[in-house]
Amino acid sequence: MSALFTDWRRPTFITSLNPGLLGYDRLLADLHPRIELVEIRLDGAWAALGAFMGKDEDFARAKSIISQAREQSGRPVLTTFRTENEPGSQIQITDEAYEQLMLCMGEVADYVDLELSYPLMNTDAQTAAALTANPRAQEDLDKRVAKTVGQLQRDGAKVILSRHFWQPSPDSVEEVLDVLRHQVALGADVAKVAYSPADAAQLAALQEAGRYAFEIIHKPTMLIGMGEIGRPTRLAGPQAGNWGTFVTVGAPASAPGQLPLAELELRYPTTV
Repeated sequence: MSALFTDWRRPTFITSLNPGLLGYDRLLADLHPRIELVEIRLDGAWAALGAFMGKDEDFARAKSIISQAREQSGRPVLTTFRTENEPGSQIQITDEAYEQLMLCMGEVADYVDLELSYPLMNTDAQTAAALTANPRAQEDLDKRVAKTVGQLQRDGAKVILSRHFWQPSPDSVEEVLDVLRHQVALGADVAKVAYSPADAAQLAALQEAGRYAFEIIHKPTMLIGMGEIGRPTRLAGPQAGNWGTFVTVGAPASAPGQLPLAELELRYPTTV
């Protein structure tokens, strides 16, 4: 198995598991040999409670889940706690608790998914727009994210800086490249951005951005088109800006449009 996110001929295969679902332990122990990185959706472990309170026992439980996942799977582990800030989870958490949790995960996980916009987590849309439009305020937000990225890396974790857009998008190639450049400038080991293309033009913009990213972004990127229209991006490889792709193997999809591993194996039949 080659190093992750380094082979320009094919994407790294990632599968996502939710510790809050029935059968989690079995899926973790019986991973398909083609799976190279296991994403543990920590937010799922708190779904029954509806909130992550940030108590000592919460952090201890999170560390235990990740440590056990690494041991049971025999694979590198990516820790993700998706928030209401980047729709995909209904779990309530403050930006301070989220930051502390991510730093805690940096001590036990191989990769940490850090939401690019997490400092705005508890900010209403109007205030968030005003802050990001203010250069000085945006600089302060960036410094906070960069500081967290740096601490995670010093603790030995690699950082996937992520951003998700659920409204129909993107409308231009440059729109996508701007986000990727921003993520890389803040120190990301992998820059990940997911869009929701609503038509062929938006899908084409995302795909063209991926081809440019392969040439001009000097870090691995993950460009994802969510939903049915975006499915072609999940088959794409590094030369289309997609150095890693999420696949399903017996577990439910963690995002719309994810493909079964079997479909990816047809396109990339052997590891190299």
